[in-house]
Amino acid sequence: MQNTITKPQVLIVGAGPSGLMMACQLALRGIPFRIIDKKDHPANYSGALIVQARSLEIFDQLGIASNAIAQGIIAHQVNIIFNGKKPVSLDLTNIGKGLTRFPYLLMLEQTKTEKLLIDYLLDFGYSVEREKELLRFTQNKDGVTAVIKLPDGTEETISASYLIAADGGNSLIRKQLNIPFLGKTHQLSLFVLDNKAEVDLPSNTLTFLFSENASSGIFPLTGERWRIDGTILRKLKDKETVTFNDIGERFAQRIRMNIKLGQPEWFSVFHAHQRYAKSFRDNRCFLIGDAAHVLSPVGAQGMNSGIQDASNLAWKLSLVIKSEANDSLLNTYHAERQSIAKQLIRSTDRAFRFVSSENLIAKKLRLYVAPLLLKILFPIIEKQQSISNYLFKGISQTGINYRKSSFSSRTSSGNFPINSPKPGYRLPYILFEENGKTVNIQDKANDARFHLLIFAPQTSAIEFRTIAEEYKAILSAEMIPFNSGTTTLYKKLGIKHEGCYLIRPDLHIAFRSNQSGTAHFNQFFNQYLS
Repeated sequence: MQNTITKPQVLIVGAGPSGLMMACQLALRGIPFRIIDKKDHPANYSGALIVQARSLEIFDQLGIASNAIAQGIIAHQVNIIFNGKKPVSLDLTNIGKGLTRFPYLLMLEQTKTEKLLIDYLLDFGYSVEREKELLRFTQNKDGVTAVIKLPDGTEETISASYLIAADGGNSLIRKQLNIPFLGKTHQLSLFVLDNKAEVDLPSNTLTFLFSENASSGIFPLTGERWRIDGTILRKLKDKETVTFNDIGERFAQRIRMNIKLGQPEWFSVFHAHQRYAKSFRDNRCFLIGDAAHVLSPVGAQGMNSGIQDASNLAWKLSLVIKSEANDSLLNTYHAERQSIAKQLIRSTDRAFRFVSSENLIAKKLRLYVAPLLLKILFPIIEKQQSISNYLFKGISQTGINYRKSSFSSRTSSGNFPINSPKPGYRLPYILFEENGKTVNIQDKANDARFHLLIFAPQTSAIEFRTIAEEYKAILSAEMIPFNSGTTTLYKKLGIKHEGCYLIRPDLHIAFRSNQSGTAHFNQFFNQYLS
């Protein structure tokens, strides 16, 4: 049964993963919204295939991570094959050990990701309003008025407090706001297809192939299907329409691998983009996902970044809508997420240029120098957990931080060891003992509110408990006493005797203290929160 909201607080345009995640986060927080999409059905292709660990942590907050894992494939190994020779392999089974409860790369087709989020919305009585297209909108200091075209061709006017642009790389909202989309589009054409190929590869392995004539990636899907993408021959670049037959012809010879392509379930040709919006906010309009930034497919960062956009914005928007925070909190969305988008664009662009460049020197480095280096580096990565963890933090997005955000300014009270987690960083995955059970500290903050972790004897926690009671609508609190089971936790958090950590609803650290007294904490809390 659909929850029909005639006057929503938020109108979300676009029901891809980022728009759906935004809707899920608002539903969780009890914010009335509508979500529309001009397409008549959700994705029915592999699309954004890899769900990173940080996205799974967000899924876990919604209670859907286990369903995602059950429907996907955990990657156990990466194979890189140069000119058809013996693969250079990297074992992935321990790459994120000790960093998260999801220390792996999950291959989950976009159609399944969207289905999980759609089902979550249904539990709250919401559904996507299909075949409804945004035509135009206006905004003022009080809200947004949007005109949408209905399936029968008539128009409807919707008034909302805020408008969320989740309408993709060609965002109508971004264009009507005249927000520049900075960056570039690579001229090299790429293809992607889902099919039942005949290929001699394990069903839990990511494989990348490089030859003189092509670069390609092969990824397993469920049901003995495969996702294959790669570069398109230079001779086809001027062809008006590139077909599957153009790609399938002599494909095995070009990539120098024994593979037989089946008829595609999905086939698409595209160009890689590296772009970001100059601003992620314009008054009451916000850009998320591809409307805010588009990345090359290398590294599988795009969809996961959109999911984090929604996770970052939703709790801030909810607090402002409920008059529990002032409007300046919303400015931190642009400040935090645009800087991350720019970092990811730089890193993925370098990787994309290396794997796809047709420059003669770059090609020789890729085909003849890279194999030698990887044969040396991969065994080191597998043996040195610190190196594999470093790489995992980058690709899994668990290493993302907002330490330069104004929300992370003047948010530390006391002297902390240099390696203790800082404000702006994600609360780390730390296991400790509580009442005879092993507990992940992240579970203590796994809800839609701020969470205050108090590290103090009962008699010293009165001031913090008073604050928690004052802000109980947006803040939950829990005491974690010092004992034999929490010794390691105290040490890793830099707490000697007493203190606290305030965790944001998106699992990042908002404030920390290892001193007695709450004056500094009160000063921080009142900066943005009403």
